Amino acid sequence: MNKVLVANRGEIALRIVRALRERNIPSVAVYSDVDRNALHVQAANEAVRIGPAPSSQSYLNAERIIDAARATGADAIHPGYGFLSENADFARLCQTSGVTFIGPSADSIEKVGSKTAARTLALEAGAPVVPGTAALENVADAAQAAAKIGYPVLLKAAAGGGGKGMRA
Repeated sequence: MNKVLVANRGEIALRIVRALRERNIPSVAVYSDVDRNALHVQAANEAVRIGPAPSSQSYLNAERIIDAARATGADAIHPGYGFLSENADFARLCQTSGVTFIGPSADSIEKVGSKTAARTLALEAGAPVVPGTAALENVADAAQAAAKIGYPVLLKAAAGGGGKGMRA
């Protein structure tokens, strides 16, 4: 890797930029309008604006991230966590664009992107898992499963990540 674009913001982006600096690898930060003066932008060797404040128009816009990598000559992209880090289509887009995706392969992301699929794979591999169930279809099924497992329980969206689908 000759230059890494960090496709994230905030503390995680800053940590990645610092780790790259320790290894003498140039970094490229991306930023939305609201983050233009953020610490990760200041700490990186280069920075590229990728859009307005809404994440859907900036940090989740895969094409803009790839364009930023091309414009700066970055040959790898580190997604951090959240945003595009668990997006198989983005990992595949990096690959087809000739940019290394620093993370799991698109196939691996697809296999474990769903919590139910990941649980099934873990069980098939003999790995220990916390008490749980296969996908539940309705509230009655959830109540029955909770009674069997024992309280407290946590219901999570099968495809949720980073807190998506969780309610207090």
